[in-house]
Amino acid sequence: MMMAPLTERILQDIYMLSSVDFSGRLSGTDGARKAAVFLASSLNRAGFSPAGEYEFFTNVDVPASRLVSPARLVIVGNELLHRIDFAEYAPFSSGGFVTGDLLTIRDGDDVLPEDLAGKVVLIPERPNDFDVKGTIEYAASLGVAALLIETGEPESFHKTVFGSETSKLPVLRIRRSLAHKFADQRGLPVAIELPLEIKTRPCQNVLGILPGIDSRYTIALTAHYDHLGDDPQGVRFPGTIDNASGVAVMLEVARKLAQREPPLPCNILVAFLTGEESGLWGAKKLALTPPVPLSAVINLDCLGFEKELIALRTGHSASTDWLTELAADVIKNHGIEVRWIAGGDDAVAFIQKGIPTIGLGQKPTLPDSTSIHTLNDNPDNLHLKPIEKGFAVTYEIVNKLIDSPILTGIK
Repeated sequence: MMMAPLTERILQDIYMLSSVDFSGRLSGTDGARKAAVFLASSLNRAGFSPAGEYEFFTNVDVPASRLVSPARLVIVGNELLHRIDFAEYAPFSSGGFVTGDLLTIRDGDDVLPEDLAGKVVLIPERPNDFDVKGTIEYAASLGVAALLIETGEPESFHKTVFGSETSKLPVLRIRRSLAHKFADQRGLPVAIELPLEIKTRPCQNVLGILPGIDSRYTIALTAHYDHLGDDPQGVRFPGTIDNASGVAVMLEVARKLAQREPPLPCNILVAFLTGEESGLWGAKKLALTPPVPLSAVINLDCLGFEKELIALRTGHSASTDWLTELAADVIKNHGIEVRWIAGGDDAVAFIQKGIPTIGLGQKPTLPDSTSIHTLNDNPDNLHLKPIEKGFAVTYEIVNKLIDSPILTGIK
C-alpha cells in the first residue's frame, strides 16, 4: 500500500524509536540517551534552535525501578518464565536474592507470626478487598523472605517502572494457574533472583524552539519519549504506541510548523520529555523551570490502539477554558468523540501550574485493543489510521491556537 510522504515519515520515526537500538527507552539507560540524541538531531534538521540548559538537553533526575540483569523464579526445580509466568510487583518490591521454603496462606488462615519468618509466602487467591500495600508491609515486619501474589491469567504481565526505595522484600506476581499448582505443597524449595535497582539517575528532556514575532508568547508541544525498557536478555518493550506514536506525530507537527509562512506570531517550543513512566518527572521539571514562559501546552500521549480513531481524551474531566473548547471543537469536526478524561499523563504537571493545557491521546474503545505496558505494544500491532487522524487533529489545534488572538492578542 502506498502511503503519503508525511505518513511514511511519521512511521519511519515510530519504527526508529521502537527499534532494538533504543532498547525500550527506559529513562537513565543508554537506549533512552540514544533516543534523546536522535530527537535533538531531528529538531536541529527541522530548523529548531536549542532551548535546553546544554544545547538541546536539560538534565532531569528520574527515579525508577530498573532490572539490571535477568529475573528468575524457580519452584521445586521448575524455572518459570519472566513476564509470562511471573513478574516483579515493582511499586512495592525491593530487589533481592532469596531462597526459602514455600508457605501458602489464604484469607482467614490462622498462622503464627513466627511460622512466617524466612518463608516465601504464596497468596494463591486475592480477596476482592485485598490490601496489597498493607499486606506487604505486614509481611516484611514479620520477617517474610518474599511474597508471591496470584494475579490472574494475563497473556503477559503488565510492566511498570514505578518503584519505592522504602520497599523491604521481593514481591512477585504469579499466574493463577501456577499459584494453584504449587499451593498447599508445604516446604517446596523456592529460589528468587530479582536484581531490581530502585535508583535516581540523570536523564534528559529534549528542547527545541522556533522563535516567533512576539517572543512573549510560547506554545509548547510536548510528548514523552521514555518507555519501560527491554528486560535484560529477555522480553522487548518497544513502546510503539506508548509513546513513540505521540513523539513521532509531534515531531512531524514541528517540521510542518517550521515550514509555515509567514513567520509565526509566537514561539513554538517542542519538548520531548523523560521520566513520564515513573512519575511525570520531565514534565514537572519543564512546568517548574521552562526556558521561556509557557502560554499554552499541547501534550500527545498514545495513538494506534485500534483500527479507527473513535475517541480522543482531552486531559480534563470537563471543558474548563477557551483552549479545551477550541480542542473539543476540532476533535468533533474530525468526526471523533471527545472524551473528558483527566489525569495520568504529562498534561497533569502543566495543568497543576495553571497553564492552559490539552492532554491528547487515543481512548481505546474495543475489547481487543492493543494493550500498552505489555510486549504487544510493538510495530506489528500499530494501527495506521489513528496516526494519520491524530496528526491532522493535533496540527489543526496548534494552527488554530497560533492564529487565535485569545492567546497572543495579535490579530
